Amino acid sequence: MTWFQTIPTIIVAGLVVFVPGALLSRLLGARGLAWAATAAPLTVSLAAVGAIAAQKLHVGWSLLPFLGITLLACAVTVAIRLPGIMRRRNTAQGRPPWIRPSWTLVLAVAAGFAVPAIILFVRFAKIFNTPENISQTYDNVFHLNAIRFILNTGNASSLTLGNLSATGTASFYPAAWHDLAALVVGLTGTPIPVGVNALNMVLGALVWTTSSMYLATRLLGNRPAAYLATGALAAGFNAFPYLLMEFGVLYPNFLAIALLPAFMGLAADLMKLSKAPGPNTLLAIILLGVGAPGLALSHPSVVMALGAFAISPLVVWLIVTIRKAFANRIKWRWAAAAGVFTFLYALGLFFLWGVIRPSKTASFWPPLQTVPRAIGEALTNGVLGRPMPWLAALLMVIGIYAVFRRKQGFWVLGGYGLSALFFVVASAFEQNGLRDFLTRVWYNDSNRLASMLPVFALPLAAMGAVWLFDLVVADSRAQPVKAKPNSLASFLRSRNGGLVFGAVAWLAVIVLAQGFAIATAQGKARIQYDLSPASRLLTVDENAILMRLDAHVPSHGIIIDNAGTGSALAYALANRQVILPAIGPNPSRDDSTLIRFLPELGNNPAVCDAIKRLNSYYVLDFGAQEINGMTHPFPSSKALAEMPGLKLLDQEGTAKLYQVTGCR
Repeated sequence: MTWFQTIPTIIVAGLVVFVPGALLSRLLGARGLAWAATAAPLTVSLAAVGAIAAQKLHVGWSLLPFLGITLLACAVTVAIRLPGIMRRRNTAQGRPPWIRPSWTLVLAVAAGFAVPAIILFVRFAKIFNTPENISQTYDNVFHLNAIRFILNTGNASSLTLGNLSATGTASFYPAAWHDLAALVVGLTGTPIPVGVNALNMVLGALVWTTSSMYLATRLLGNRPAAYLATGALAAGFNAFPYLLMEFGVLYPNFLAIALLPAFMGLAADLMKLSKAPGPNTLLAIILLGVGAPGLALSHPSVVMALGAFAISPLVVWLIVTIRKAFANRIKWRWAAAAGVFTFLYALGLFFLWGVIRPSKTASFWPPLQTVPRAIGEALTNGVLGRPMPWLAALLMVIGIYAVFRRKQGFWVLGGYGLSALFFVVASAFEQNGLRDFLTRVWYNDSNRLASMLPVFALPLAAMGAVWLFDLVVADSRAQPVKAKPNSLASFLRSRNGGLVFGAVAWLAVIVLAQGFAIATAQGKARIQYDLSPASRLLTVDENAILMRLDAHVPSHGIIIDNAGTGSALAYALANRQVILPAIGPNPSRDDSTLIRFLPELGNNPAVCDAIKRLNSYYVLDFGAQEINGMTHPFPSSKALAEMPGLKLLDQEGTAKLYQVTGCR
């Protein structure tokens, strides 16, 4: 396929991600940017919760149950809100009418959104290279096969998706991303890799941009410069969205982090810290509550990140409340209540911090560098040895300075400080109890924590850009200085001069933000999607064998595979079942018998018994090369070639497909 042919799939992915949530968000009462920013989070909740409900009701996951839960949620919302709306209309106490924004703001919003969206769509297309390419990484075996599992079984529940084997025990896995991907593939009929790449383009280019724009306007207000600055920088950090296209590959984390800025913006609205108009307290609580299940079922670690980062606006809110009490603007009992609430929140978070975390076995990631280097990387956003995005880093430092000069935005600075702390601890602290307590929520993995730094670094960098603009243009108008007619200072003080300077500066930021660091991030991610004779997971020869499986293996056939070599992708890419659909889980007793004792086919009756029970009469031999240098028990290529009872059906290079003929 070409990228032009993929456009309908990308459009469908965009509609799936935004439309259901947008409908529900509007009915809940969201307006303007809050409406746009909460559309995707609410869609994710509808999909993730709907998939669980469908499984409980024994209904296969598809467009119909997704529409069903969307319409049900909308109907319940209307039923609850309609009496109050009618009552307010009858008493003329409705919300103030919508006021059309200025053309300047409309154009700024459009340009601010369009620029990063276009840049990210293009960069993602270059990362994927072709629409059918897959990430040649460890986790992708599970992700792609999980989508096939959903399409074939209809079971998309996060409560059961952790084990894709028909003989295994169901277990929890956050499936929101897989639920969306299955919808996109099911609606378009495209190959799974095409649907996955289209969905990730929408998440990276549109969801991340919208979500980040919302958080930035909570800090900077609803002004053209805020939209333009944020848009110019949204694609200018290598830690997100590029890193998670390279490492892992961590698609569920990618979805959750793309949503995270919108949740932080709602938290600021809830605590009355936003500079721009936003939802009232009740609506902010509702939007957070309805969106939270989707964030949790995207990835629980990002919910915990939200809980930790929310401490910053909560503390600022408490300080503001106490200051109001000292100024006799509110009664002290409200300040005391705020203190009690903050204490209870911290206590609850501390409890959950020790509960919602992976096992120690899974959290094996070691520190990678020294503490001074980690601090330097956090301050410059040149994380994990990657080049520094110097313009974004410089503007972020200026933004931090502007926070202190303007005495606003300390809650964003606090969020950035916490994200930097977690990154430094994971990447540089020695392996001890403190490091484990603070960062095991994220598997002690520096990559996951590095990817969250731009959530707060972006609005701070945008604040730095806006502060510089105001310093040159806006402040000079507010405090005129003596200047010769027709001088540069006089020109900048004029409206036309300010527009010209702003346009030139904006274009400069767009161009300079897409420098060597971002090009490097794109290049490193693209390597993971290359399909070549030496690809890490699936080579050209192996892929060719998979594309011809339907000519040799019947639809009900089950293949004996070594998941670590990529042969498990026969399930996702060729729709043929395998005994081991993922690399990590422990095999069943019959699975173990086959992968360990298959060479004893003619001598060990247990082998044929297992083959008959599993109905596994086909073997894929993709050699000894496994992803990440892993080794799993499996007969060697030489042993398979010399084994009686196997018939060679297909071969491409060293990749081979056999049929078991010795068990009849």
